[in-house]
Amino acid sequence: MPYWLSLVLLWEGIFLIDYILGLSVPGAHDHLIEYGCLVFFFAMVSVTLVYCSKVLVRLFEDIQLFIEDDATQLHNWYKQRLALSYQGFISLIFAGLFTVAVNATVGDAIRQFTPEGTTIYYLRLAYEYVGFFFLGLGIWALVNVLFIPIGLTKYKIRVSVNQISGRGLQALGAAYFKMSLAITFTFVPLVVAAIISPLITDLSILIWLGMGTVSIFGFFLLPQIGIHNIMAHEKQQRLLSFSNHLETSLERSLKEPTPENLQHLKELFELQTHLKSMNEWPFNVNTLWQLVTALLIPLTLGLIEVFFNK
Repeated sequence: MPYWLSLVLLWEGIFLIDYILGLSVPGAHDHLIEYGCLVFFFAMVSVTLVYCSKVLVRLFEDIQLFIEDDATQLHNWYKQRLALSYQGFISLIFAGLFTVAVNATVGDAIRQFTPEGTTIYYLRLAYEYVGFFFLGLGIWALVNVLFIPIGLTKYKIRVSVNQISGRGLQALGAAYFKMSLAITFTFVPLVVAAIISPLITDLSILIWLGMGTVSIFGFFLLPQIGIHNIMAHEKQQRLLSFSNHLETSLERSLKEPTPENLQHLKELFELQTHLKSMNEWPFNVNTLWQLVTALLIPLTLGLIEVFFNK
């Protein structure tokens, strides 16, 4: 059974218990859909946490294609970075503190629709703490993952003129796009739960949703700025170096406009066009707009709901 299906079934099993316990408690099912979305959000958090780790493991093969330094040193550094992201007591401490912070700010608002002192109340309390704990683990991992592209800038990076989509430097951007898109899809059930509940007008809920949207976009773009600077510098240096050859050929063609000289000049202009089209980012710019669109849709729906609830 795929790992993602196992995690989804586990969390949906918890929601089934929630439903059964709520049958005998008046008012427990008044906001059942909202709690269903919350449980599905926790399931997606668990799935995305594992998915991102797999994306990062596969990414190392492409990182070796554009790093010219010692392979063993690079491997050890990358292994340590992943271990810091997904292992160790620090991640557990962070997740615990995050759980406390979330429940201190929005916990009472989430549980206000469940009768206190009932079994279902304590069940929801328990899976909310567990779910937000896994969310804290995910946030800790992703914060550390931010430093992978930043750390790569200390190595000698090979910027190829002929960049292949999905390989080499472009694979770095593709990996962060995949992770960002997965996080966005994970974020959607939480936004839906807030939209269909009375909590959409709660300021603390809106702040958390806004912070989540900005953080996802920042996770994709900010760590790649250092790589972008290197790629832009390499492109500029190659264009400057190439301009000397182009200028020499241009002068020769003006003095001796032979078919050979003109053909050579034409080829140089074509090569210059190719150099100018070199990507300055480790991702296709279109992917940036795809991510922005995916993020804006749920956020816009939330703002519309707030507007009409005023």
